[in-house]
Amino acid sequence: MAEGPADKSAKTKKPSEAQRQNANAMIASKLRGYYDGIIDEGTPSHLLDLLERLHDAESKAKK
Repeated sequence: MAEGPADKSAKTKKPSEAQRQNANAMIASKLRGYYDGIIDEGTPSHLLDLLERLHDAESKAKK
C-alpha cells in the first residue's frame, strides 16, 4: 500500500519539548510510586532470618 504525504509526516513528526518533559515526568512519577510501594512492603521475615544465620555463620568462621 502506498503512503501519502500525510502518512509520512505523521511518522516523522517528533514530539515537542513540552510533550517529552510531560512524558518523562509521568514515567518518573510511576517509577517513584513503584519504588515507594516496594519500600513500604519491607523485608520479608524469612529473608531477615537467612541474613541473620549468614551473619552468625560468618562470625563463627572468623573465631
